[in-house]
Amino acid sequence: MSTNTTPTCPSGCTGPLPINDFDFCKSEVHTGEIELLYVSAPDAECFTDWTGLTEWTARLSETSLDPDAIRRFRVVGSMPAATQEAIDISLGQKYFSEKEFTLNIELEDITASNYEFFRTVGECNQEVKIWWQTAGGDLWGGNCGVDASVSSNIQVEVGQQSIHKLIITVTWKYKYSPDRTTSPLA
Repeated sequence: MSTNTTPTCPSGCTGPLPINDFDFCKSEVHTGEIELLYVSAPDAECFTDWTGLTEWTARLSETSLDPDAIRRFRVVGSMPAATQEAIDISLGQKYFSEKEFTLNIELEDITASNYEFFRTVGECNQEVKIWWQTAGGDLWGGNCGVDASVSSNIQVEVGQQSIHKLIITVTWKYKYSPDRTTSPLA
């Protein structure tokens, strides 16, 4: 199982380049939109090992009142490239601000409980911890999840057969892209 974690930056002006992979014949391609969203309380304990199935199985629950419980939602979503500012500083150098990340999520499974969950979390400005999984089997978020803000709105479109959706926007700021691993839940 391959896991990407927060990089260790050189301490001075120079340092060795990180290791990479190169193959003329075969690239490792990761695919798929976001299809699962995992949400926990902002003060939930970090995983000991988020790459293992045991802790996930113990914490996933739609009804548990345990502060470490994780809720799971079947969604359709995307993660556009993060944005950040390049600020000119002395000696012709640039300082880069923290990256601003966004997940654009659609939830079609609008049970009364799911609707109320996102009305509360998304409209009460509640911070949460999140992880997300892609259709290709990548899990994002690391041992402690990503501390994020959630906004949600109901969308009802014209048409007798239209599907109501919750449109959810998850945002956070951080210096690095989120940790990624092969999902033990896939």
